[in-house]
Amino acid sequence: MRASNGTTIQNTFSTATPAVVPSSVRHPTRVEGPDVSGYAVVGQQLVAAPGIWKGVGPTTFTYRWYRCDANGSHCSLAQGSSSNIYTAVAKDTGDTIALTVKVTDAVGSATAYSSLVGPVAAAGATLTPTTAPTIAGTARVGGALSVERGVWSARPSRYATTWLRCNANGRLCAPIAGATRATYTATAADAGHTLVAVVAASAGGTTQSALTAATAPIT
Repeated sequence: MRASNGTTIQNTFSTATPAVVPSSVRHPTRVEGPDVSGYAVVGQQLVAAPGIWKGVGPTTFTYRWYRCDANGSHCSLAQGSSSNIYTAVAKDTGDTIALTVKVTDAVGSATAYSSLVGPVAAAGATLTPTTAPTIAGTARVGGALSVERGVWSARPSRYATTWLRCNANGRLCAPIAGATRATYTATAADAGHTLVAVVAASAGGTTQSALTAATAPIT
């Protein structure tokens, strides 16, 4: 805009519009999903990282923590605030913790889910995972998957493994009949689902379970 007063001329600019994007862009796009770090032990903190996102303008993150059963079902809100930090309480013992992240930018919102964490060990537990178990292999029908058992606070005398079939968000899991070895080959029944392995470690008369992160949906 240009204004003049006698021989004086002054230009001014309006505030900028939001970035112009194609009409197909309606929300942030996930590059890498959210993750939770920390120990699933009563009294310990779990810390959420939102992942990596492509968005338009300022991007904000809202965190929701849920308490679920050992298979990631029957979840209820565990923390009223939207903080990215959750401290496990006695009520969480034996349950899993699930994180949902809402990501909002100038054009819309998207929701993402972290893998389940837990089951939560009691305060002072003598056997806990210091490095969570993991799954290696290819997430496709016919692909061979295997479990790395993780590192534990005490040396386990034995391990047991159970494979779970979950929904695409890594929740609502159920044991796969007969899948109790450290290796598993994905079947047609797994297509569209994620897989999680549960490692139960035993030492000194104590047994504690820990979940791996979910695989990508089986293709």
